[in-house]
Amino acid sequence: MPEPPPALPRFPKPETVRGIYLTAWSAGSTKKMEKMLGLLERTELNAVVIDVRDSGMNYWKTGIALSETSGADTIAITNPEPLFEKLEAAKVYPIARLACFRDNKVPPKHPERAVQTADGQVWKDRAGNTWLDPYNKENWEYLGEIVDFALEAGFPEIQLDYVRFPSEGKMSTMHFPSKELYGDSDSEPAQVIRAFAAFIKRRVEAKQGVLSADLFGIISSGDSDQGIGQRLSAVYDSFDLICPMVYPSHYAKGEYGIANPDASPYAILMKSLADYKRKFPEMKVRPWLQDFSLGTPYGKAEVQAQIRALYESGYTEYLLWNPKNNYTEAAVVDTSGLVPAKAPASSSTAPSVPGG
Repeated sequence: MPEPPPALPRFPKPETVRGIYLTAWSAGSTKKMEKMLGLLERTELNAVVIDVRDSGMNYWKTGIALSETSGADTIAITNPEPLFEKLEAAKVYPIARLACFRDNKVPPKHPERAVQTADGQVWKDRAGNTWLDPYNKENWEYLGEIVDFALEAGFPEIQLDYVRFPSEGKMSTMHFPSKELYGDSDSEPAQVIRAFAAFIKRRVEAKQGVLSADLFGIISSGDSDQGIGQRLSAVYDSFDLICPMVYPSHYAKGEYGIANPDASPYAILMKSLADYKRKFPEMKVRPWLQDFSLGTPYGKAEVQAQIRALYESGYTEYLLWNPKNNYTEAAVVDTSGLVPAKAPASSSTAPSVPGG
């Protein structure tokens, strides 16, 4: 008898992914999800990035021993199946967001697995967050278990965030207790992050998944890892695609010669994305765009200014970030009118647009 045809994937990847970020609490709320599914139905959006893990808290019931004993279980979704059934019916592509090394749960219980100070205390960044030591391969395994859980639960794509060394604090006081045991104590942060990404990618590939990563938007402007391991030339090919966080509000005043990037979303994205395209033209890029206000008020004009820059830079996929999960529907009902009539020119100069 002939072999039966292979089963179709439950969540086939759209040709062009255009999505929004949702907290696990939003995804676990029937009322909020009805609202979000309505938004997706009325717009060109077709994907959701949902928190599985953030700041060390695991929002889904993973059953992982270390998560339970460290107090990391902060359950927002006990049974994922009803949520996945809704997403499947709506033809929405779900992506699991896993924040990696920033962790406020395991380090206090297991300081030997944490970034430390020279005297052996758990190091904290300026906001009081603690971090897992990226050199510690037991930490890799723990994060790998969470990746396995997310894939087995039904997510077709894993998106790693905070896949880096800490930066928001006094970096000169950081001590990595596992560095000498790592196997290559001379490995710089970018090499460690590359090796960790390869470790995770093997697990994702074994389950036919997709691996993406959130990276700082500014890393395209140079080839330094800034001490955090995100040197683009070293890490970009460790992932199936990258999601640079090119939020205009996160660029310093004067960056790329633009006086106020937050007030110039079109101009700053044209400059930043041009670096990605010029340096790594074959790299798959799905940028995070800003749909929140942090100084300059953001609405339809500002969101569409970013999307126009994205299209004119030769990219088609995007994700919108709003920490409160409130999105500007009018900006994404249909952005086909923002697509340039011809292939993007090599120059980044273009007519001004609202908010640009």
